[in-house]
Amino acid sequence: MLMILTVSVPRALAQTQSEQDDAEDEVLDEVTVTGTQIKGAAISDALAVSVFGQQDVEAMGISSGDELLDYIPEQGQNFQTEAESEAGGINSVRGDIGAFNLRNMGTGNTLVLLNGRRMVQAAGYQTELVGGSFVPVNTVNSNAIPTMGIERVEVLRDGASAIYGADAVAGVVNTVLQTDYDGLTIGARLDSYENIPRDDQRVNIKWGHDFNQGRSNISVFADYYHRDRVRAQDDPRWANADQRWLLDEDNPWASLTSFRNDSINSGFGQFDAEDSRTGGNADPAGFTDSGGEFEVVPMSDSYCQHADAWQINEAVCGLPDGVYTHDDGRVGNVRYNLNEDRDLASELDRYNVFATFNHEFDSGTEAYTELSWYSAKTHSTRSPASTSTGVEFVIPADNYYNPFGPCGSDNRVVPDDDPDVPCEGVPLIEDYYRFVEVPRIVDNDNTTWRFLQGFRGAWQDWDWDTALVWSRAERNDNNHNRVSYTLLQEALEDTTPAAYNPFHGNVLPSNIERALVTVYRKNKTDLKMVDFKMTNAELFDLPAGPVGILLGAEYREESFVDDRDDRLDGTIQFTDVDGDTFPYVSDVAQSSPSSDSSGKRGVTSLFMEMAVPVFESLDLQAAVRYEDLSDVGDTTVGKLSFGWRPIDQLLFRGSWSEAFRAPNLITVNEGLVVRINSRTNYVCQYAVDTWEAAHEGQPDFDAAQEELNCFTGTQRQAQGAENLIPEKSTNTSAGFVWQPTNNLTLTVDFWSIKKKDTIGLFGETNHSLLDALLRIENGLNSCDTFGGNTAVGYLDVDAEDIPFYTAAGICPAGEMATINDIYANLDNRTVEGHDIGLFYGMDSAFGSWDLSLRGTFYDKYEQSAGPATQELIDASAAGVFPETFTTPTGFGDLLRQDGNQETKFNARLSWSKDAMAARVSAYYLSDFYQSSLGTQDGQEWVIPSMTTYNTSFDYRTDLFGTNTRFRFGINNLTNERAPLADRYFGYFADAHRDYGRYYYVDVRMTL
Repeated sequence: MLMILTVSVPRALAQTQSEQDDAEDEVLDEVTVTGTQIKGAAISDALAVSVFGQQDVEAMGISSGDELLDYIPEQGQNFQTEAESEAGGINSVRGDIGAFNLRNMGTGNTLVLLNGRRMVQAAGYQTELVGGSFVPVNTVNSNAIPTMGIERVEVLRDGASAIYGADAVAGVVNTVLQTDYDGLTIGARLDSYENIPRDDQRVNIKWGHDFNQGRSNISVFADYYHRDRVRAQDDPRWANADQRWLLDEDNPWASLTSFRNDSINSGFGQFDAEDSRTGGNADPAGFTDSGGEFEVVPMSDSYCQHADAWQINEAVCGLPDGVYTHDDGRVGNVRYNLNEDRDLASELDRYNVFATFNHEFDSGTEAYTELSWYSAKTHSTRSPASTSTGVEFVIPADNYYNPFGPCGSDNRVVPDDDPDVPCEGVPLIEDYYRFVEVPRIVDNDNTTWRFLQGFRGAWQDWDWDTALVWSRAERNDNNHNRVSYTLLQEALEDTTPAAYNPFHGNVLPSNIERALVTVYRKNKTDLKMVDFKMTNAELFDLPAGPVGILLGAEYREESFVDDRDDRLDGTIQFTDVDGDTFPYVSDVAQSSPSSDSSGKRGVTSLFMEMAVPVFESLDLQAAVRYEDLSDVGDTTVGKLSFGWRPIDQLLFRGSWSEAFRAPNLITVNEGLVVRINSRTNYVCQYAVDTWEAAHEGQPDFDAAQEELNCFTGTQRQAQGAENLIPEKSTNTSAGFVWQPTNNLTLTVDFWSIKKKDTIGLFGETNHSLLDALLRIENGLNSCDTFGGNTAVGYLDVDAEDIPFYTAAGICPAGEMATINDIYANLDNRTVEGHDIGLFYGMDSAFGSWDLSLRGTFYDKYEQSAGPATQELIDASAAGVFPETFTTPTGFGDLLRQDGNQETKFNARLSWSKDAMAARVSAYYLSDFYQSSLGTQDGQEWVIPSMTTYNTSFDYRTDLFGTNTRFRFGINNLTNERAPLADRYFGYFADAHRDYGRYYYVDVRMTL
């Protein structure tokens, strides 16, 4: 069988080593590989499956499931890395997690199995960019799989919904753990990093025992892993969020604000004494600009010696807005280095325990039990919270620290007789502020347990197998040092020195503790499943051999709970100065409101698979599966595959299949979620552009721009949709396996995935563009009743604005306030490529040698727009929109864009002789470009390819009566650092790691 060949050839070539490794790598005479559920079916020769045996996994030198995925060529980006979860805050899945993403099709398109059966989804979810906006996705947590007990990892590089059900669009990853172990193995490992002060420790134990004359076995694998935190301040590359210093002077991006990832929100801020919302109307000369605004600067800054500077206290001074200028010549507020307190990776303590019990009854029936438990606790530091977009807090006139406070106040700085600041004081509106006194602290407690009880046996000519699975994942996320707006406003209204002092300059006491709270997010997912399968490998005979069949049924229940903190879900509500409250504003600074959500579904499946030998050299597989989902309807998918061996050394194989991905429970059941972002109102922008085009060179050229406000904070409202249908794909593959000699195998497979009805949001920008298009097409007809795009909500239009819209020939609209975005089946995605594999081994007088190479090459990665988005693209191409309008992005050719690499491969060379063994491996990821940086001088910002090398050396000896293996390894041998990107820490963390070289010592003792 080919699948045994791709696993067993390397093992056989290193037999001396394997024999000394307690027979952990025994070659199985007959296995059921991922891709077929018919044991021993000849069609398994023709399945495009990559198999990573225990030696392959050990050679990677890994400690976590997410690291394992990094080295698998078929795996795309890991969109749930800690270093990329900064922006999502408590809405991200934080802590110890790794996401499956085969073929870069997106999180949630890969089915994950453990010992051939589904795993529960990780507790929690986060958003991922699909089409025009971000949508919630979830995944199995790869770190919940104990790497120490892995026997092999099977990656089915094909759609397999007809075999396994929903979500197997991009393929299937099945982790097979060891069972029936007899003996005791104890291991320990220590990692030490060269570039950063991080050390990792790992201790594990593997124990098993046969009893009842070999008819019963109990096996237990336990693993503990500790990882030190990685701080941004540990390495100069990460220490400053303004990464422009890493660019050469002649770099075309060096003079731009790209790579300037620090924040305008600092502990100094900008304040407005003239605002109709508070009744403030002060612009005292020498203190503010003509609009009543001033900015705060630390006393240590040279600008506090500026002629326009005025001292607020011993920590800070004030400047009229627009005076402060940065070293690059840009005018603006004091900025804050976000990486001053950030962690790239949290401190982690992880526990994995997996236990099995197998027993064979006198009747030949076998009972098998699996128990697993995973627990991970992480502790990390995030940048301090800032105020939320669109939410400003009010410093009352009588706040103790208000520099424009009442006459006689200890902190009033303007003269009591200043006519612009009355003696009762003036309230101030804050802007661009960050609570820098304390960083946010995140404690994450993540657990998963799984229980499986199964029975298998034989009845007449049939083998049967049935099992019950119950699994649950829970995640408790506690975010400390968050700021409650309600408590903050109370502290600001205090007229005593106990009030909150926004002018502390991170030097004076601020009394921030009055406003600090801990915000929680509690998530839970459940999977309950029962199945029954019957197989007959010899149902009847054809001239070429027996026909095999499988019949099966499965029922599963899936559920999730997302419980948000009372200050986020509306239980405790805050009303801002604009009168906005829940569900548009939360009570937590820098966190959008989020309702509690929960949902569940039941899924009934009926499936059949047949293996048919057409000729002695040609085998076929046919499968069909029906699934009825209680909330989104039913679907039926099929699969056909073949294997043709014209000569013994050559096998041609191919397949056609349908696959589907059910709408995840969040997109169906999510409560109202509001996010506030600054967005362009393209109806307004059209009026401005049209006016300027008609008044070029005239005195009133700027009139529209000065009157209309086209860039405002807009509330995006989204919630679950019950009318979603499953995403469907058509998968095809064709390739060959060539084995010219017994010790050389070459595989090449071409594949294609065409998925339609991808679930997403149309997006705020697209909604605004669509409304602009509808208004342009409508002209000035029936403006009183014209609806436009009803998803866009506007404030009442000001009478002064109407002439500009009329001049543009469109019905007028006020400031854009809300966009109601609904999850929908939108766009189509096509991904095509080819995989290669090369396996070679030889024995010589100098030892046994084993060479393997696996690679994935992408030939096409395209996303085609749905009807509404295509209408916008066509309008842009036809010149309906002005040149200043954006064109919908995320469509067309996405290959090499933002981590969608063209090539990923790994190669390994192993050697063993007697008591010694060594190996070296290489991992390559091709270049891609970062689309957010646009082009300069006709060039994109290309993130170069990255190649890393790992090596290790083993020595085995008898020590204290045990078979002991010592291993010394170096990962990232050449100390390669991640290429520069315009991201939080200066690299693309979804695709690269940037820790550099590290060393490890691994000792394993077997009794």
